Amino acid sequence: MVILCTVLAIGVIVAGVAVFAVYIFFKPKMPCLVVSDAHLVLLQYDQGGTVQNLQMSITVRAENNNSKADAAFSSIDLALGFHGADIVLLRAEPFVVARNSSLPLQYNVLAVGPTLDLDGMRAMDESLKAGMVPFDLFGKARTRWKVGVFVKLRYWTRISCRLRFFFPGNGTVVPTDRDRCRSR
Repeated sequence: MVILCTVLAIGVIVAGVAVFAVYIFFKPKMPCLVVSDAHLVLLQYDQGGTVQNLQMSITVRAENNNSKADAAFSSIDLALGFHGADIVLLRAEPFVVARNSSLPLQYNVLAVGPTLDLDGMRAMDESLKAGMVPFDLFGKARTRWKVGVFVKLRYWTRISCRLRFFFPGNGTVVPTDRDRCRSR
């Protein structure tokens, strides 16, 4: 019994050292989605609570900071909303990002017709009067990459952030919002 416990303890220690060595050698980092630019081009809103015309450009960058592995992104489902109402869904086909690089995903949003509830109408009126219109970007993407020969990692990366735009005005996004908008 003592010999079995000794062999088991040595096996656990060797496995731990092997995992630690792989981690030190590969230094895996999680691939992520980052908003690199956003611009509100046009927002036409009537007093009945309908967004008659929304034009916006959003650039989401898929980043892979791993130096030894390519990362694959799939099932990318993002939503742009205002005060709890989804305005538009943003999707992308599966793609691969090479090691230590990034790939920009350019979304040109054109939305017509979403109707806001009473709270949403009130929030839109206050936002337009304040000159700062907030939109929520949220969603997820499936990522996978290999660490070493045997370990394949897969996980969902999720993004949820608020992007405030100067509108009416030049339509740019507040820089601090853009810089903090990244998936976890």
